[in-house]
Amino acid sequence: MAITTYGELQAAAANWLVRGDLTQRIPEFVALAETRLNRVLRTRLSEAEVALNATVGARTIPLPAGFTEPLRVWIERPDRRDELPFLEASLIGASWLRGEPRAWTVDGDKLGFDRPCDQAYAFTLRMLRRFALSDAAPTNGVLSDAPDVYLFATLSEAAPFLRDAELAAAYETKLGRAIEELNAKDARSRAARTLTTELPELALARWRRC
Repeated sequence: MAITTYGELQAAAANWLVRGDLTQRIPEFVALAETRLNRVLRTRLSEAEVALNATVGARTIPLPAGFTEPLRVWIERPDRRDELPFLEASLIGASWLRGEPRAWTVDGDKLGFDRPCDQAYAFTLRMLRRFALSDAAPTNGVLSDAPDVYLFATLSEAAPFLRDAELAAAYETKLGRAIEELNAKDARSRAARTLTTELPELALARWRRC
């Protein structure tokens, strides 16, 4: 059967478990699986870009729902976007002089800047979004592209209830292989994008040397 939605994932897990007494626990197993995947996966499938707006005089912006890890931050301008460098929170100074932010950090549950904003700047945050399937959010990029990762992560969380060490080990092995293949595919995709971006720059550099 196809596994493209939260409901289909639960049905598939029930088919594999063949334990009627565990059916009601499957949403719990899925939630535990997602907690694990949020720790071990850093895939483009969970990347998202979110628009954020600063308040004049503020040096922080609340992080968006679903945030797990920051990747990049840009300040948006009428004709372009400029990337801001990241600094560890401990290196961000305590300047209270308002101005255009020159660096960013993550400060608890907020996106922080090196100075209070003197204008209502617009920013774009690229981040990793938390996996959190539900009836209201029945799918995501990982479930669509790698349903086996979701399925075997769910079955691995159900394994302690099976009292079958051999079967539990088999689920862990399948999960490890699925994650490894997904990470390899993601690495190939990133390498291809980097090559596509760098080749024109190399060609231009060679042209300038001629």
